[in-house]
Amino acid sequence: MSTRLATLPDGREIHCVNAYEVDFSVHEIFNDDLVNHGIDLPRDGVYLDVGANIGLFALHLLDQCPEAKVFAYEPMPEAFAALEKNLAGRAACFSLGLGAVPGMAEFEYFPGITALSSCHGAVSAEMAKGLRRMLSGAPADQDVAEILEKTGATERTASEPAFIDQLFITRKVQAPIDTLGNQISQHGLLHIDLVKIDTEGAEKEVLAGLGEADWALIRQMVVEVHLGRAETDLMERQLQARGFQTQIGHHPLSNSGVPVFHIYAKRII
Repeated sequence: MSTRLATLPDGREIHCVNAYEVDFSVHEIFNDDLVNHGIDLPRDGVYLDVGANIGLFALHLLDQCPEAKVFAYEPMPEAFAALEKNLAGRAACFSLGLGAVPGMAEFEYFPGITALSSCHGAVSAEMAKGLRRMLSGAPADQDVAEILEKTGATERTASEPAFIDQLFITRKVQAPIDTLGNQISQHGLLHIDLVKIDTEGAEKEVLAGLGEADWALIRQMVVEVHLGRAETDLMERQLQARGFQTQIGHHPLSNSGVPVFHIYAKRII
């Protein structure tokens, strides 16, 4: 499957689906200092990247932790093709989604904004609504406005009104699903330093795919929650009940009316 090339701030070329998506993702991932949220990253740690997209989070991890063992999961074929090329020889990549039970799931795939793709239509619709509103007017967050300017999205939306509509065209994609617990068992993992989950609304299903014994193997989590503040608070309490100390952080888009939050969790019990 063919991919495009984009350039990272350090000059490296990476594979992607849409080059204009990369700048925004780089800003989100590279500027989120996990250490400031109590997360530590062992150089030789074991990391699971659930909802890896084209692999930017995994690449950022490997820059900091060159001896790390990384497992990256991405169910959308076009994004997975870029992921596999970006992480070739450096991480284990799986064309899978993770959920509550194994099987197949239907995804709403956004070729124009691959990171919006979701097996929860209501979530992707809400995210698309917020992004469309932001692209059509002035973003409430200055950082977001600057990133959009850098990607060229601001100029294109002004000069090409149809560009916004093209971004939100979707198609149905069927993808295989496994559970996180099955993957932990299959790969013989005895401890996990960090599980990062970014699954556009499937966060609860991913966690539901853990068996009771699996929880004790996980030392830290970073969960991007796309279900609003009430669900974020509920998930935070559930993680605390499982022995994690937590912090809630705001995704850059949350200041522009898109309901996305981060939970940073570190095991203390």
